[in-house]
Amino acid sequence: MQRKVLWSAVLALFLISFNAQAQKEGEFHLDENYALGANGTVYLSSEDADVRIIGSDRNDVHVKIDRIEYVNGIRSGGRRFSVDVEEVSGDLYIKERRSGNVRISIGSFRTEYEITIEMPRAGSLKIDGEDDDYVIRSVDGSISLDVEDGDIEIFETKTENVDVVIEDGDLRLDGGVGRLYVRTEDGDVDVRNGAFNRIDIDSEDGNVSIETSLDDNGIYEFRGDDADIDLLILNGGGSFFIAKDDGRVSSSSPFKVDEESDHRVRLSLDGGSADVDIRINDGRVRLNARN
Repeated sequence: MQRKVLWSAVLALFLISFNAQAQKEGEFHLDENYALGANGTVYLSSEDADVRIIGSDRNDVHVKIDRIEYVNGIRSGGRRFSVDVEEVSGDLYIKERRSGNVRISIGSFRTEYEITIEMPRAGSLKIDGEDDDYVIRSVDGSISLDVEDGDIEIFETKTENVDVVIEDGDLRLDGGVGRLYVRTEDGDVDVRNGAFNRIDIDSEDGNVSIETSLDDNGIYEFRGDDADIDLLILNGGGSFFIAKDDGRVSSSSPFKVDEESDHRVRLSLDGGSADVDIRINDGRVRLNARN
């Protein structure tokens, strides 16, 4: 009888604890300014964060990081989290460090993690992330991201170099000139208001939609596997070669079909001499030109 009473008391205590509001178990906060060289690069390595990066006319870098862990229930083990920020030869390195493990016996564990970076507009970015989401605005330097399982949005940029490797996430880009390099799997690519002279995009299981002008000396390469490719030419022209395997091709009236067979199509568009090469498997290609 005493044993039953004891277990009932333990169970009641557990239920009260389990139903209680989630408690903060760990916090990290950083709010500092750092120097950046005139042609400096901000390097960021993070995981599971909501990242917001804004370029402006400032000449230093403001870094604000807020990370809070919440536990609802019972957990064992522990985790230590910190961020190293280091100025090296005019560049700025921001890298998180984790150690230990959190094991949830009963209940749930969640984290609120936000990184905000304000930097010089002319500065460059090099990002290595996992499970992060990014919003990048008004950064005109070189932009490079190698991320997994996160979405990327880049707005209001005049960058001459965008280099993105992304898995299981979408890329949205507004602006950009020069070179665009994208490797993506299970994610869509949406580019607007581009003026690129070099494009190299490889997509698997994701759709690609590009608006760009064409440079007369430009080279534009697209490869898709189980992917649709929509290309809108804002200005310029050139020759278009499309190799297709179980794919369909359609084009608007400004395009002239020079050659067509079951597996290849050649088209031309007046207004320039750019070279566009598209190769698809199990997808659709649609070409349009702005009148």
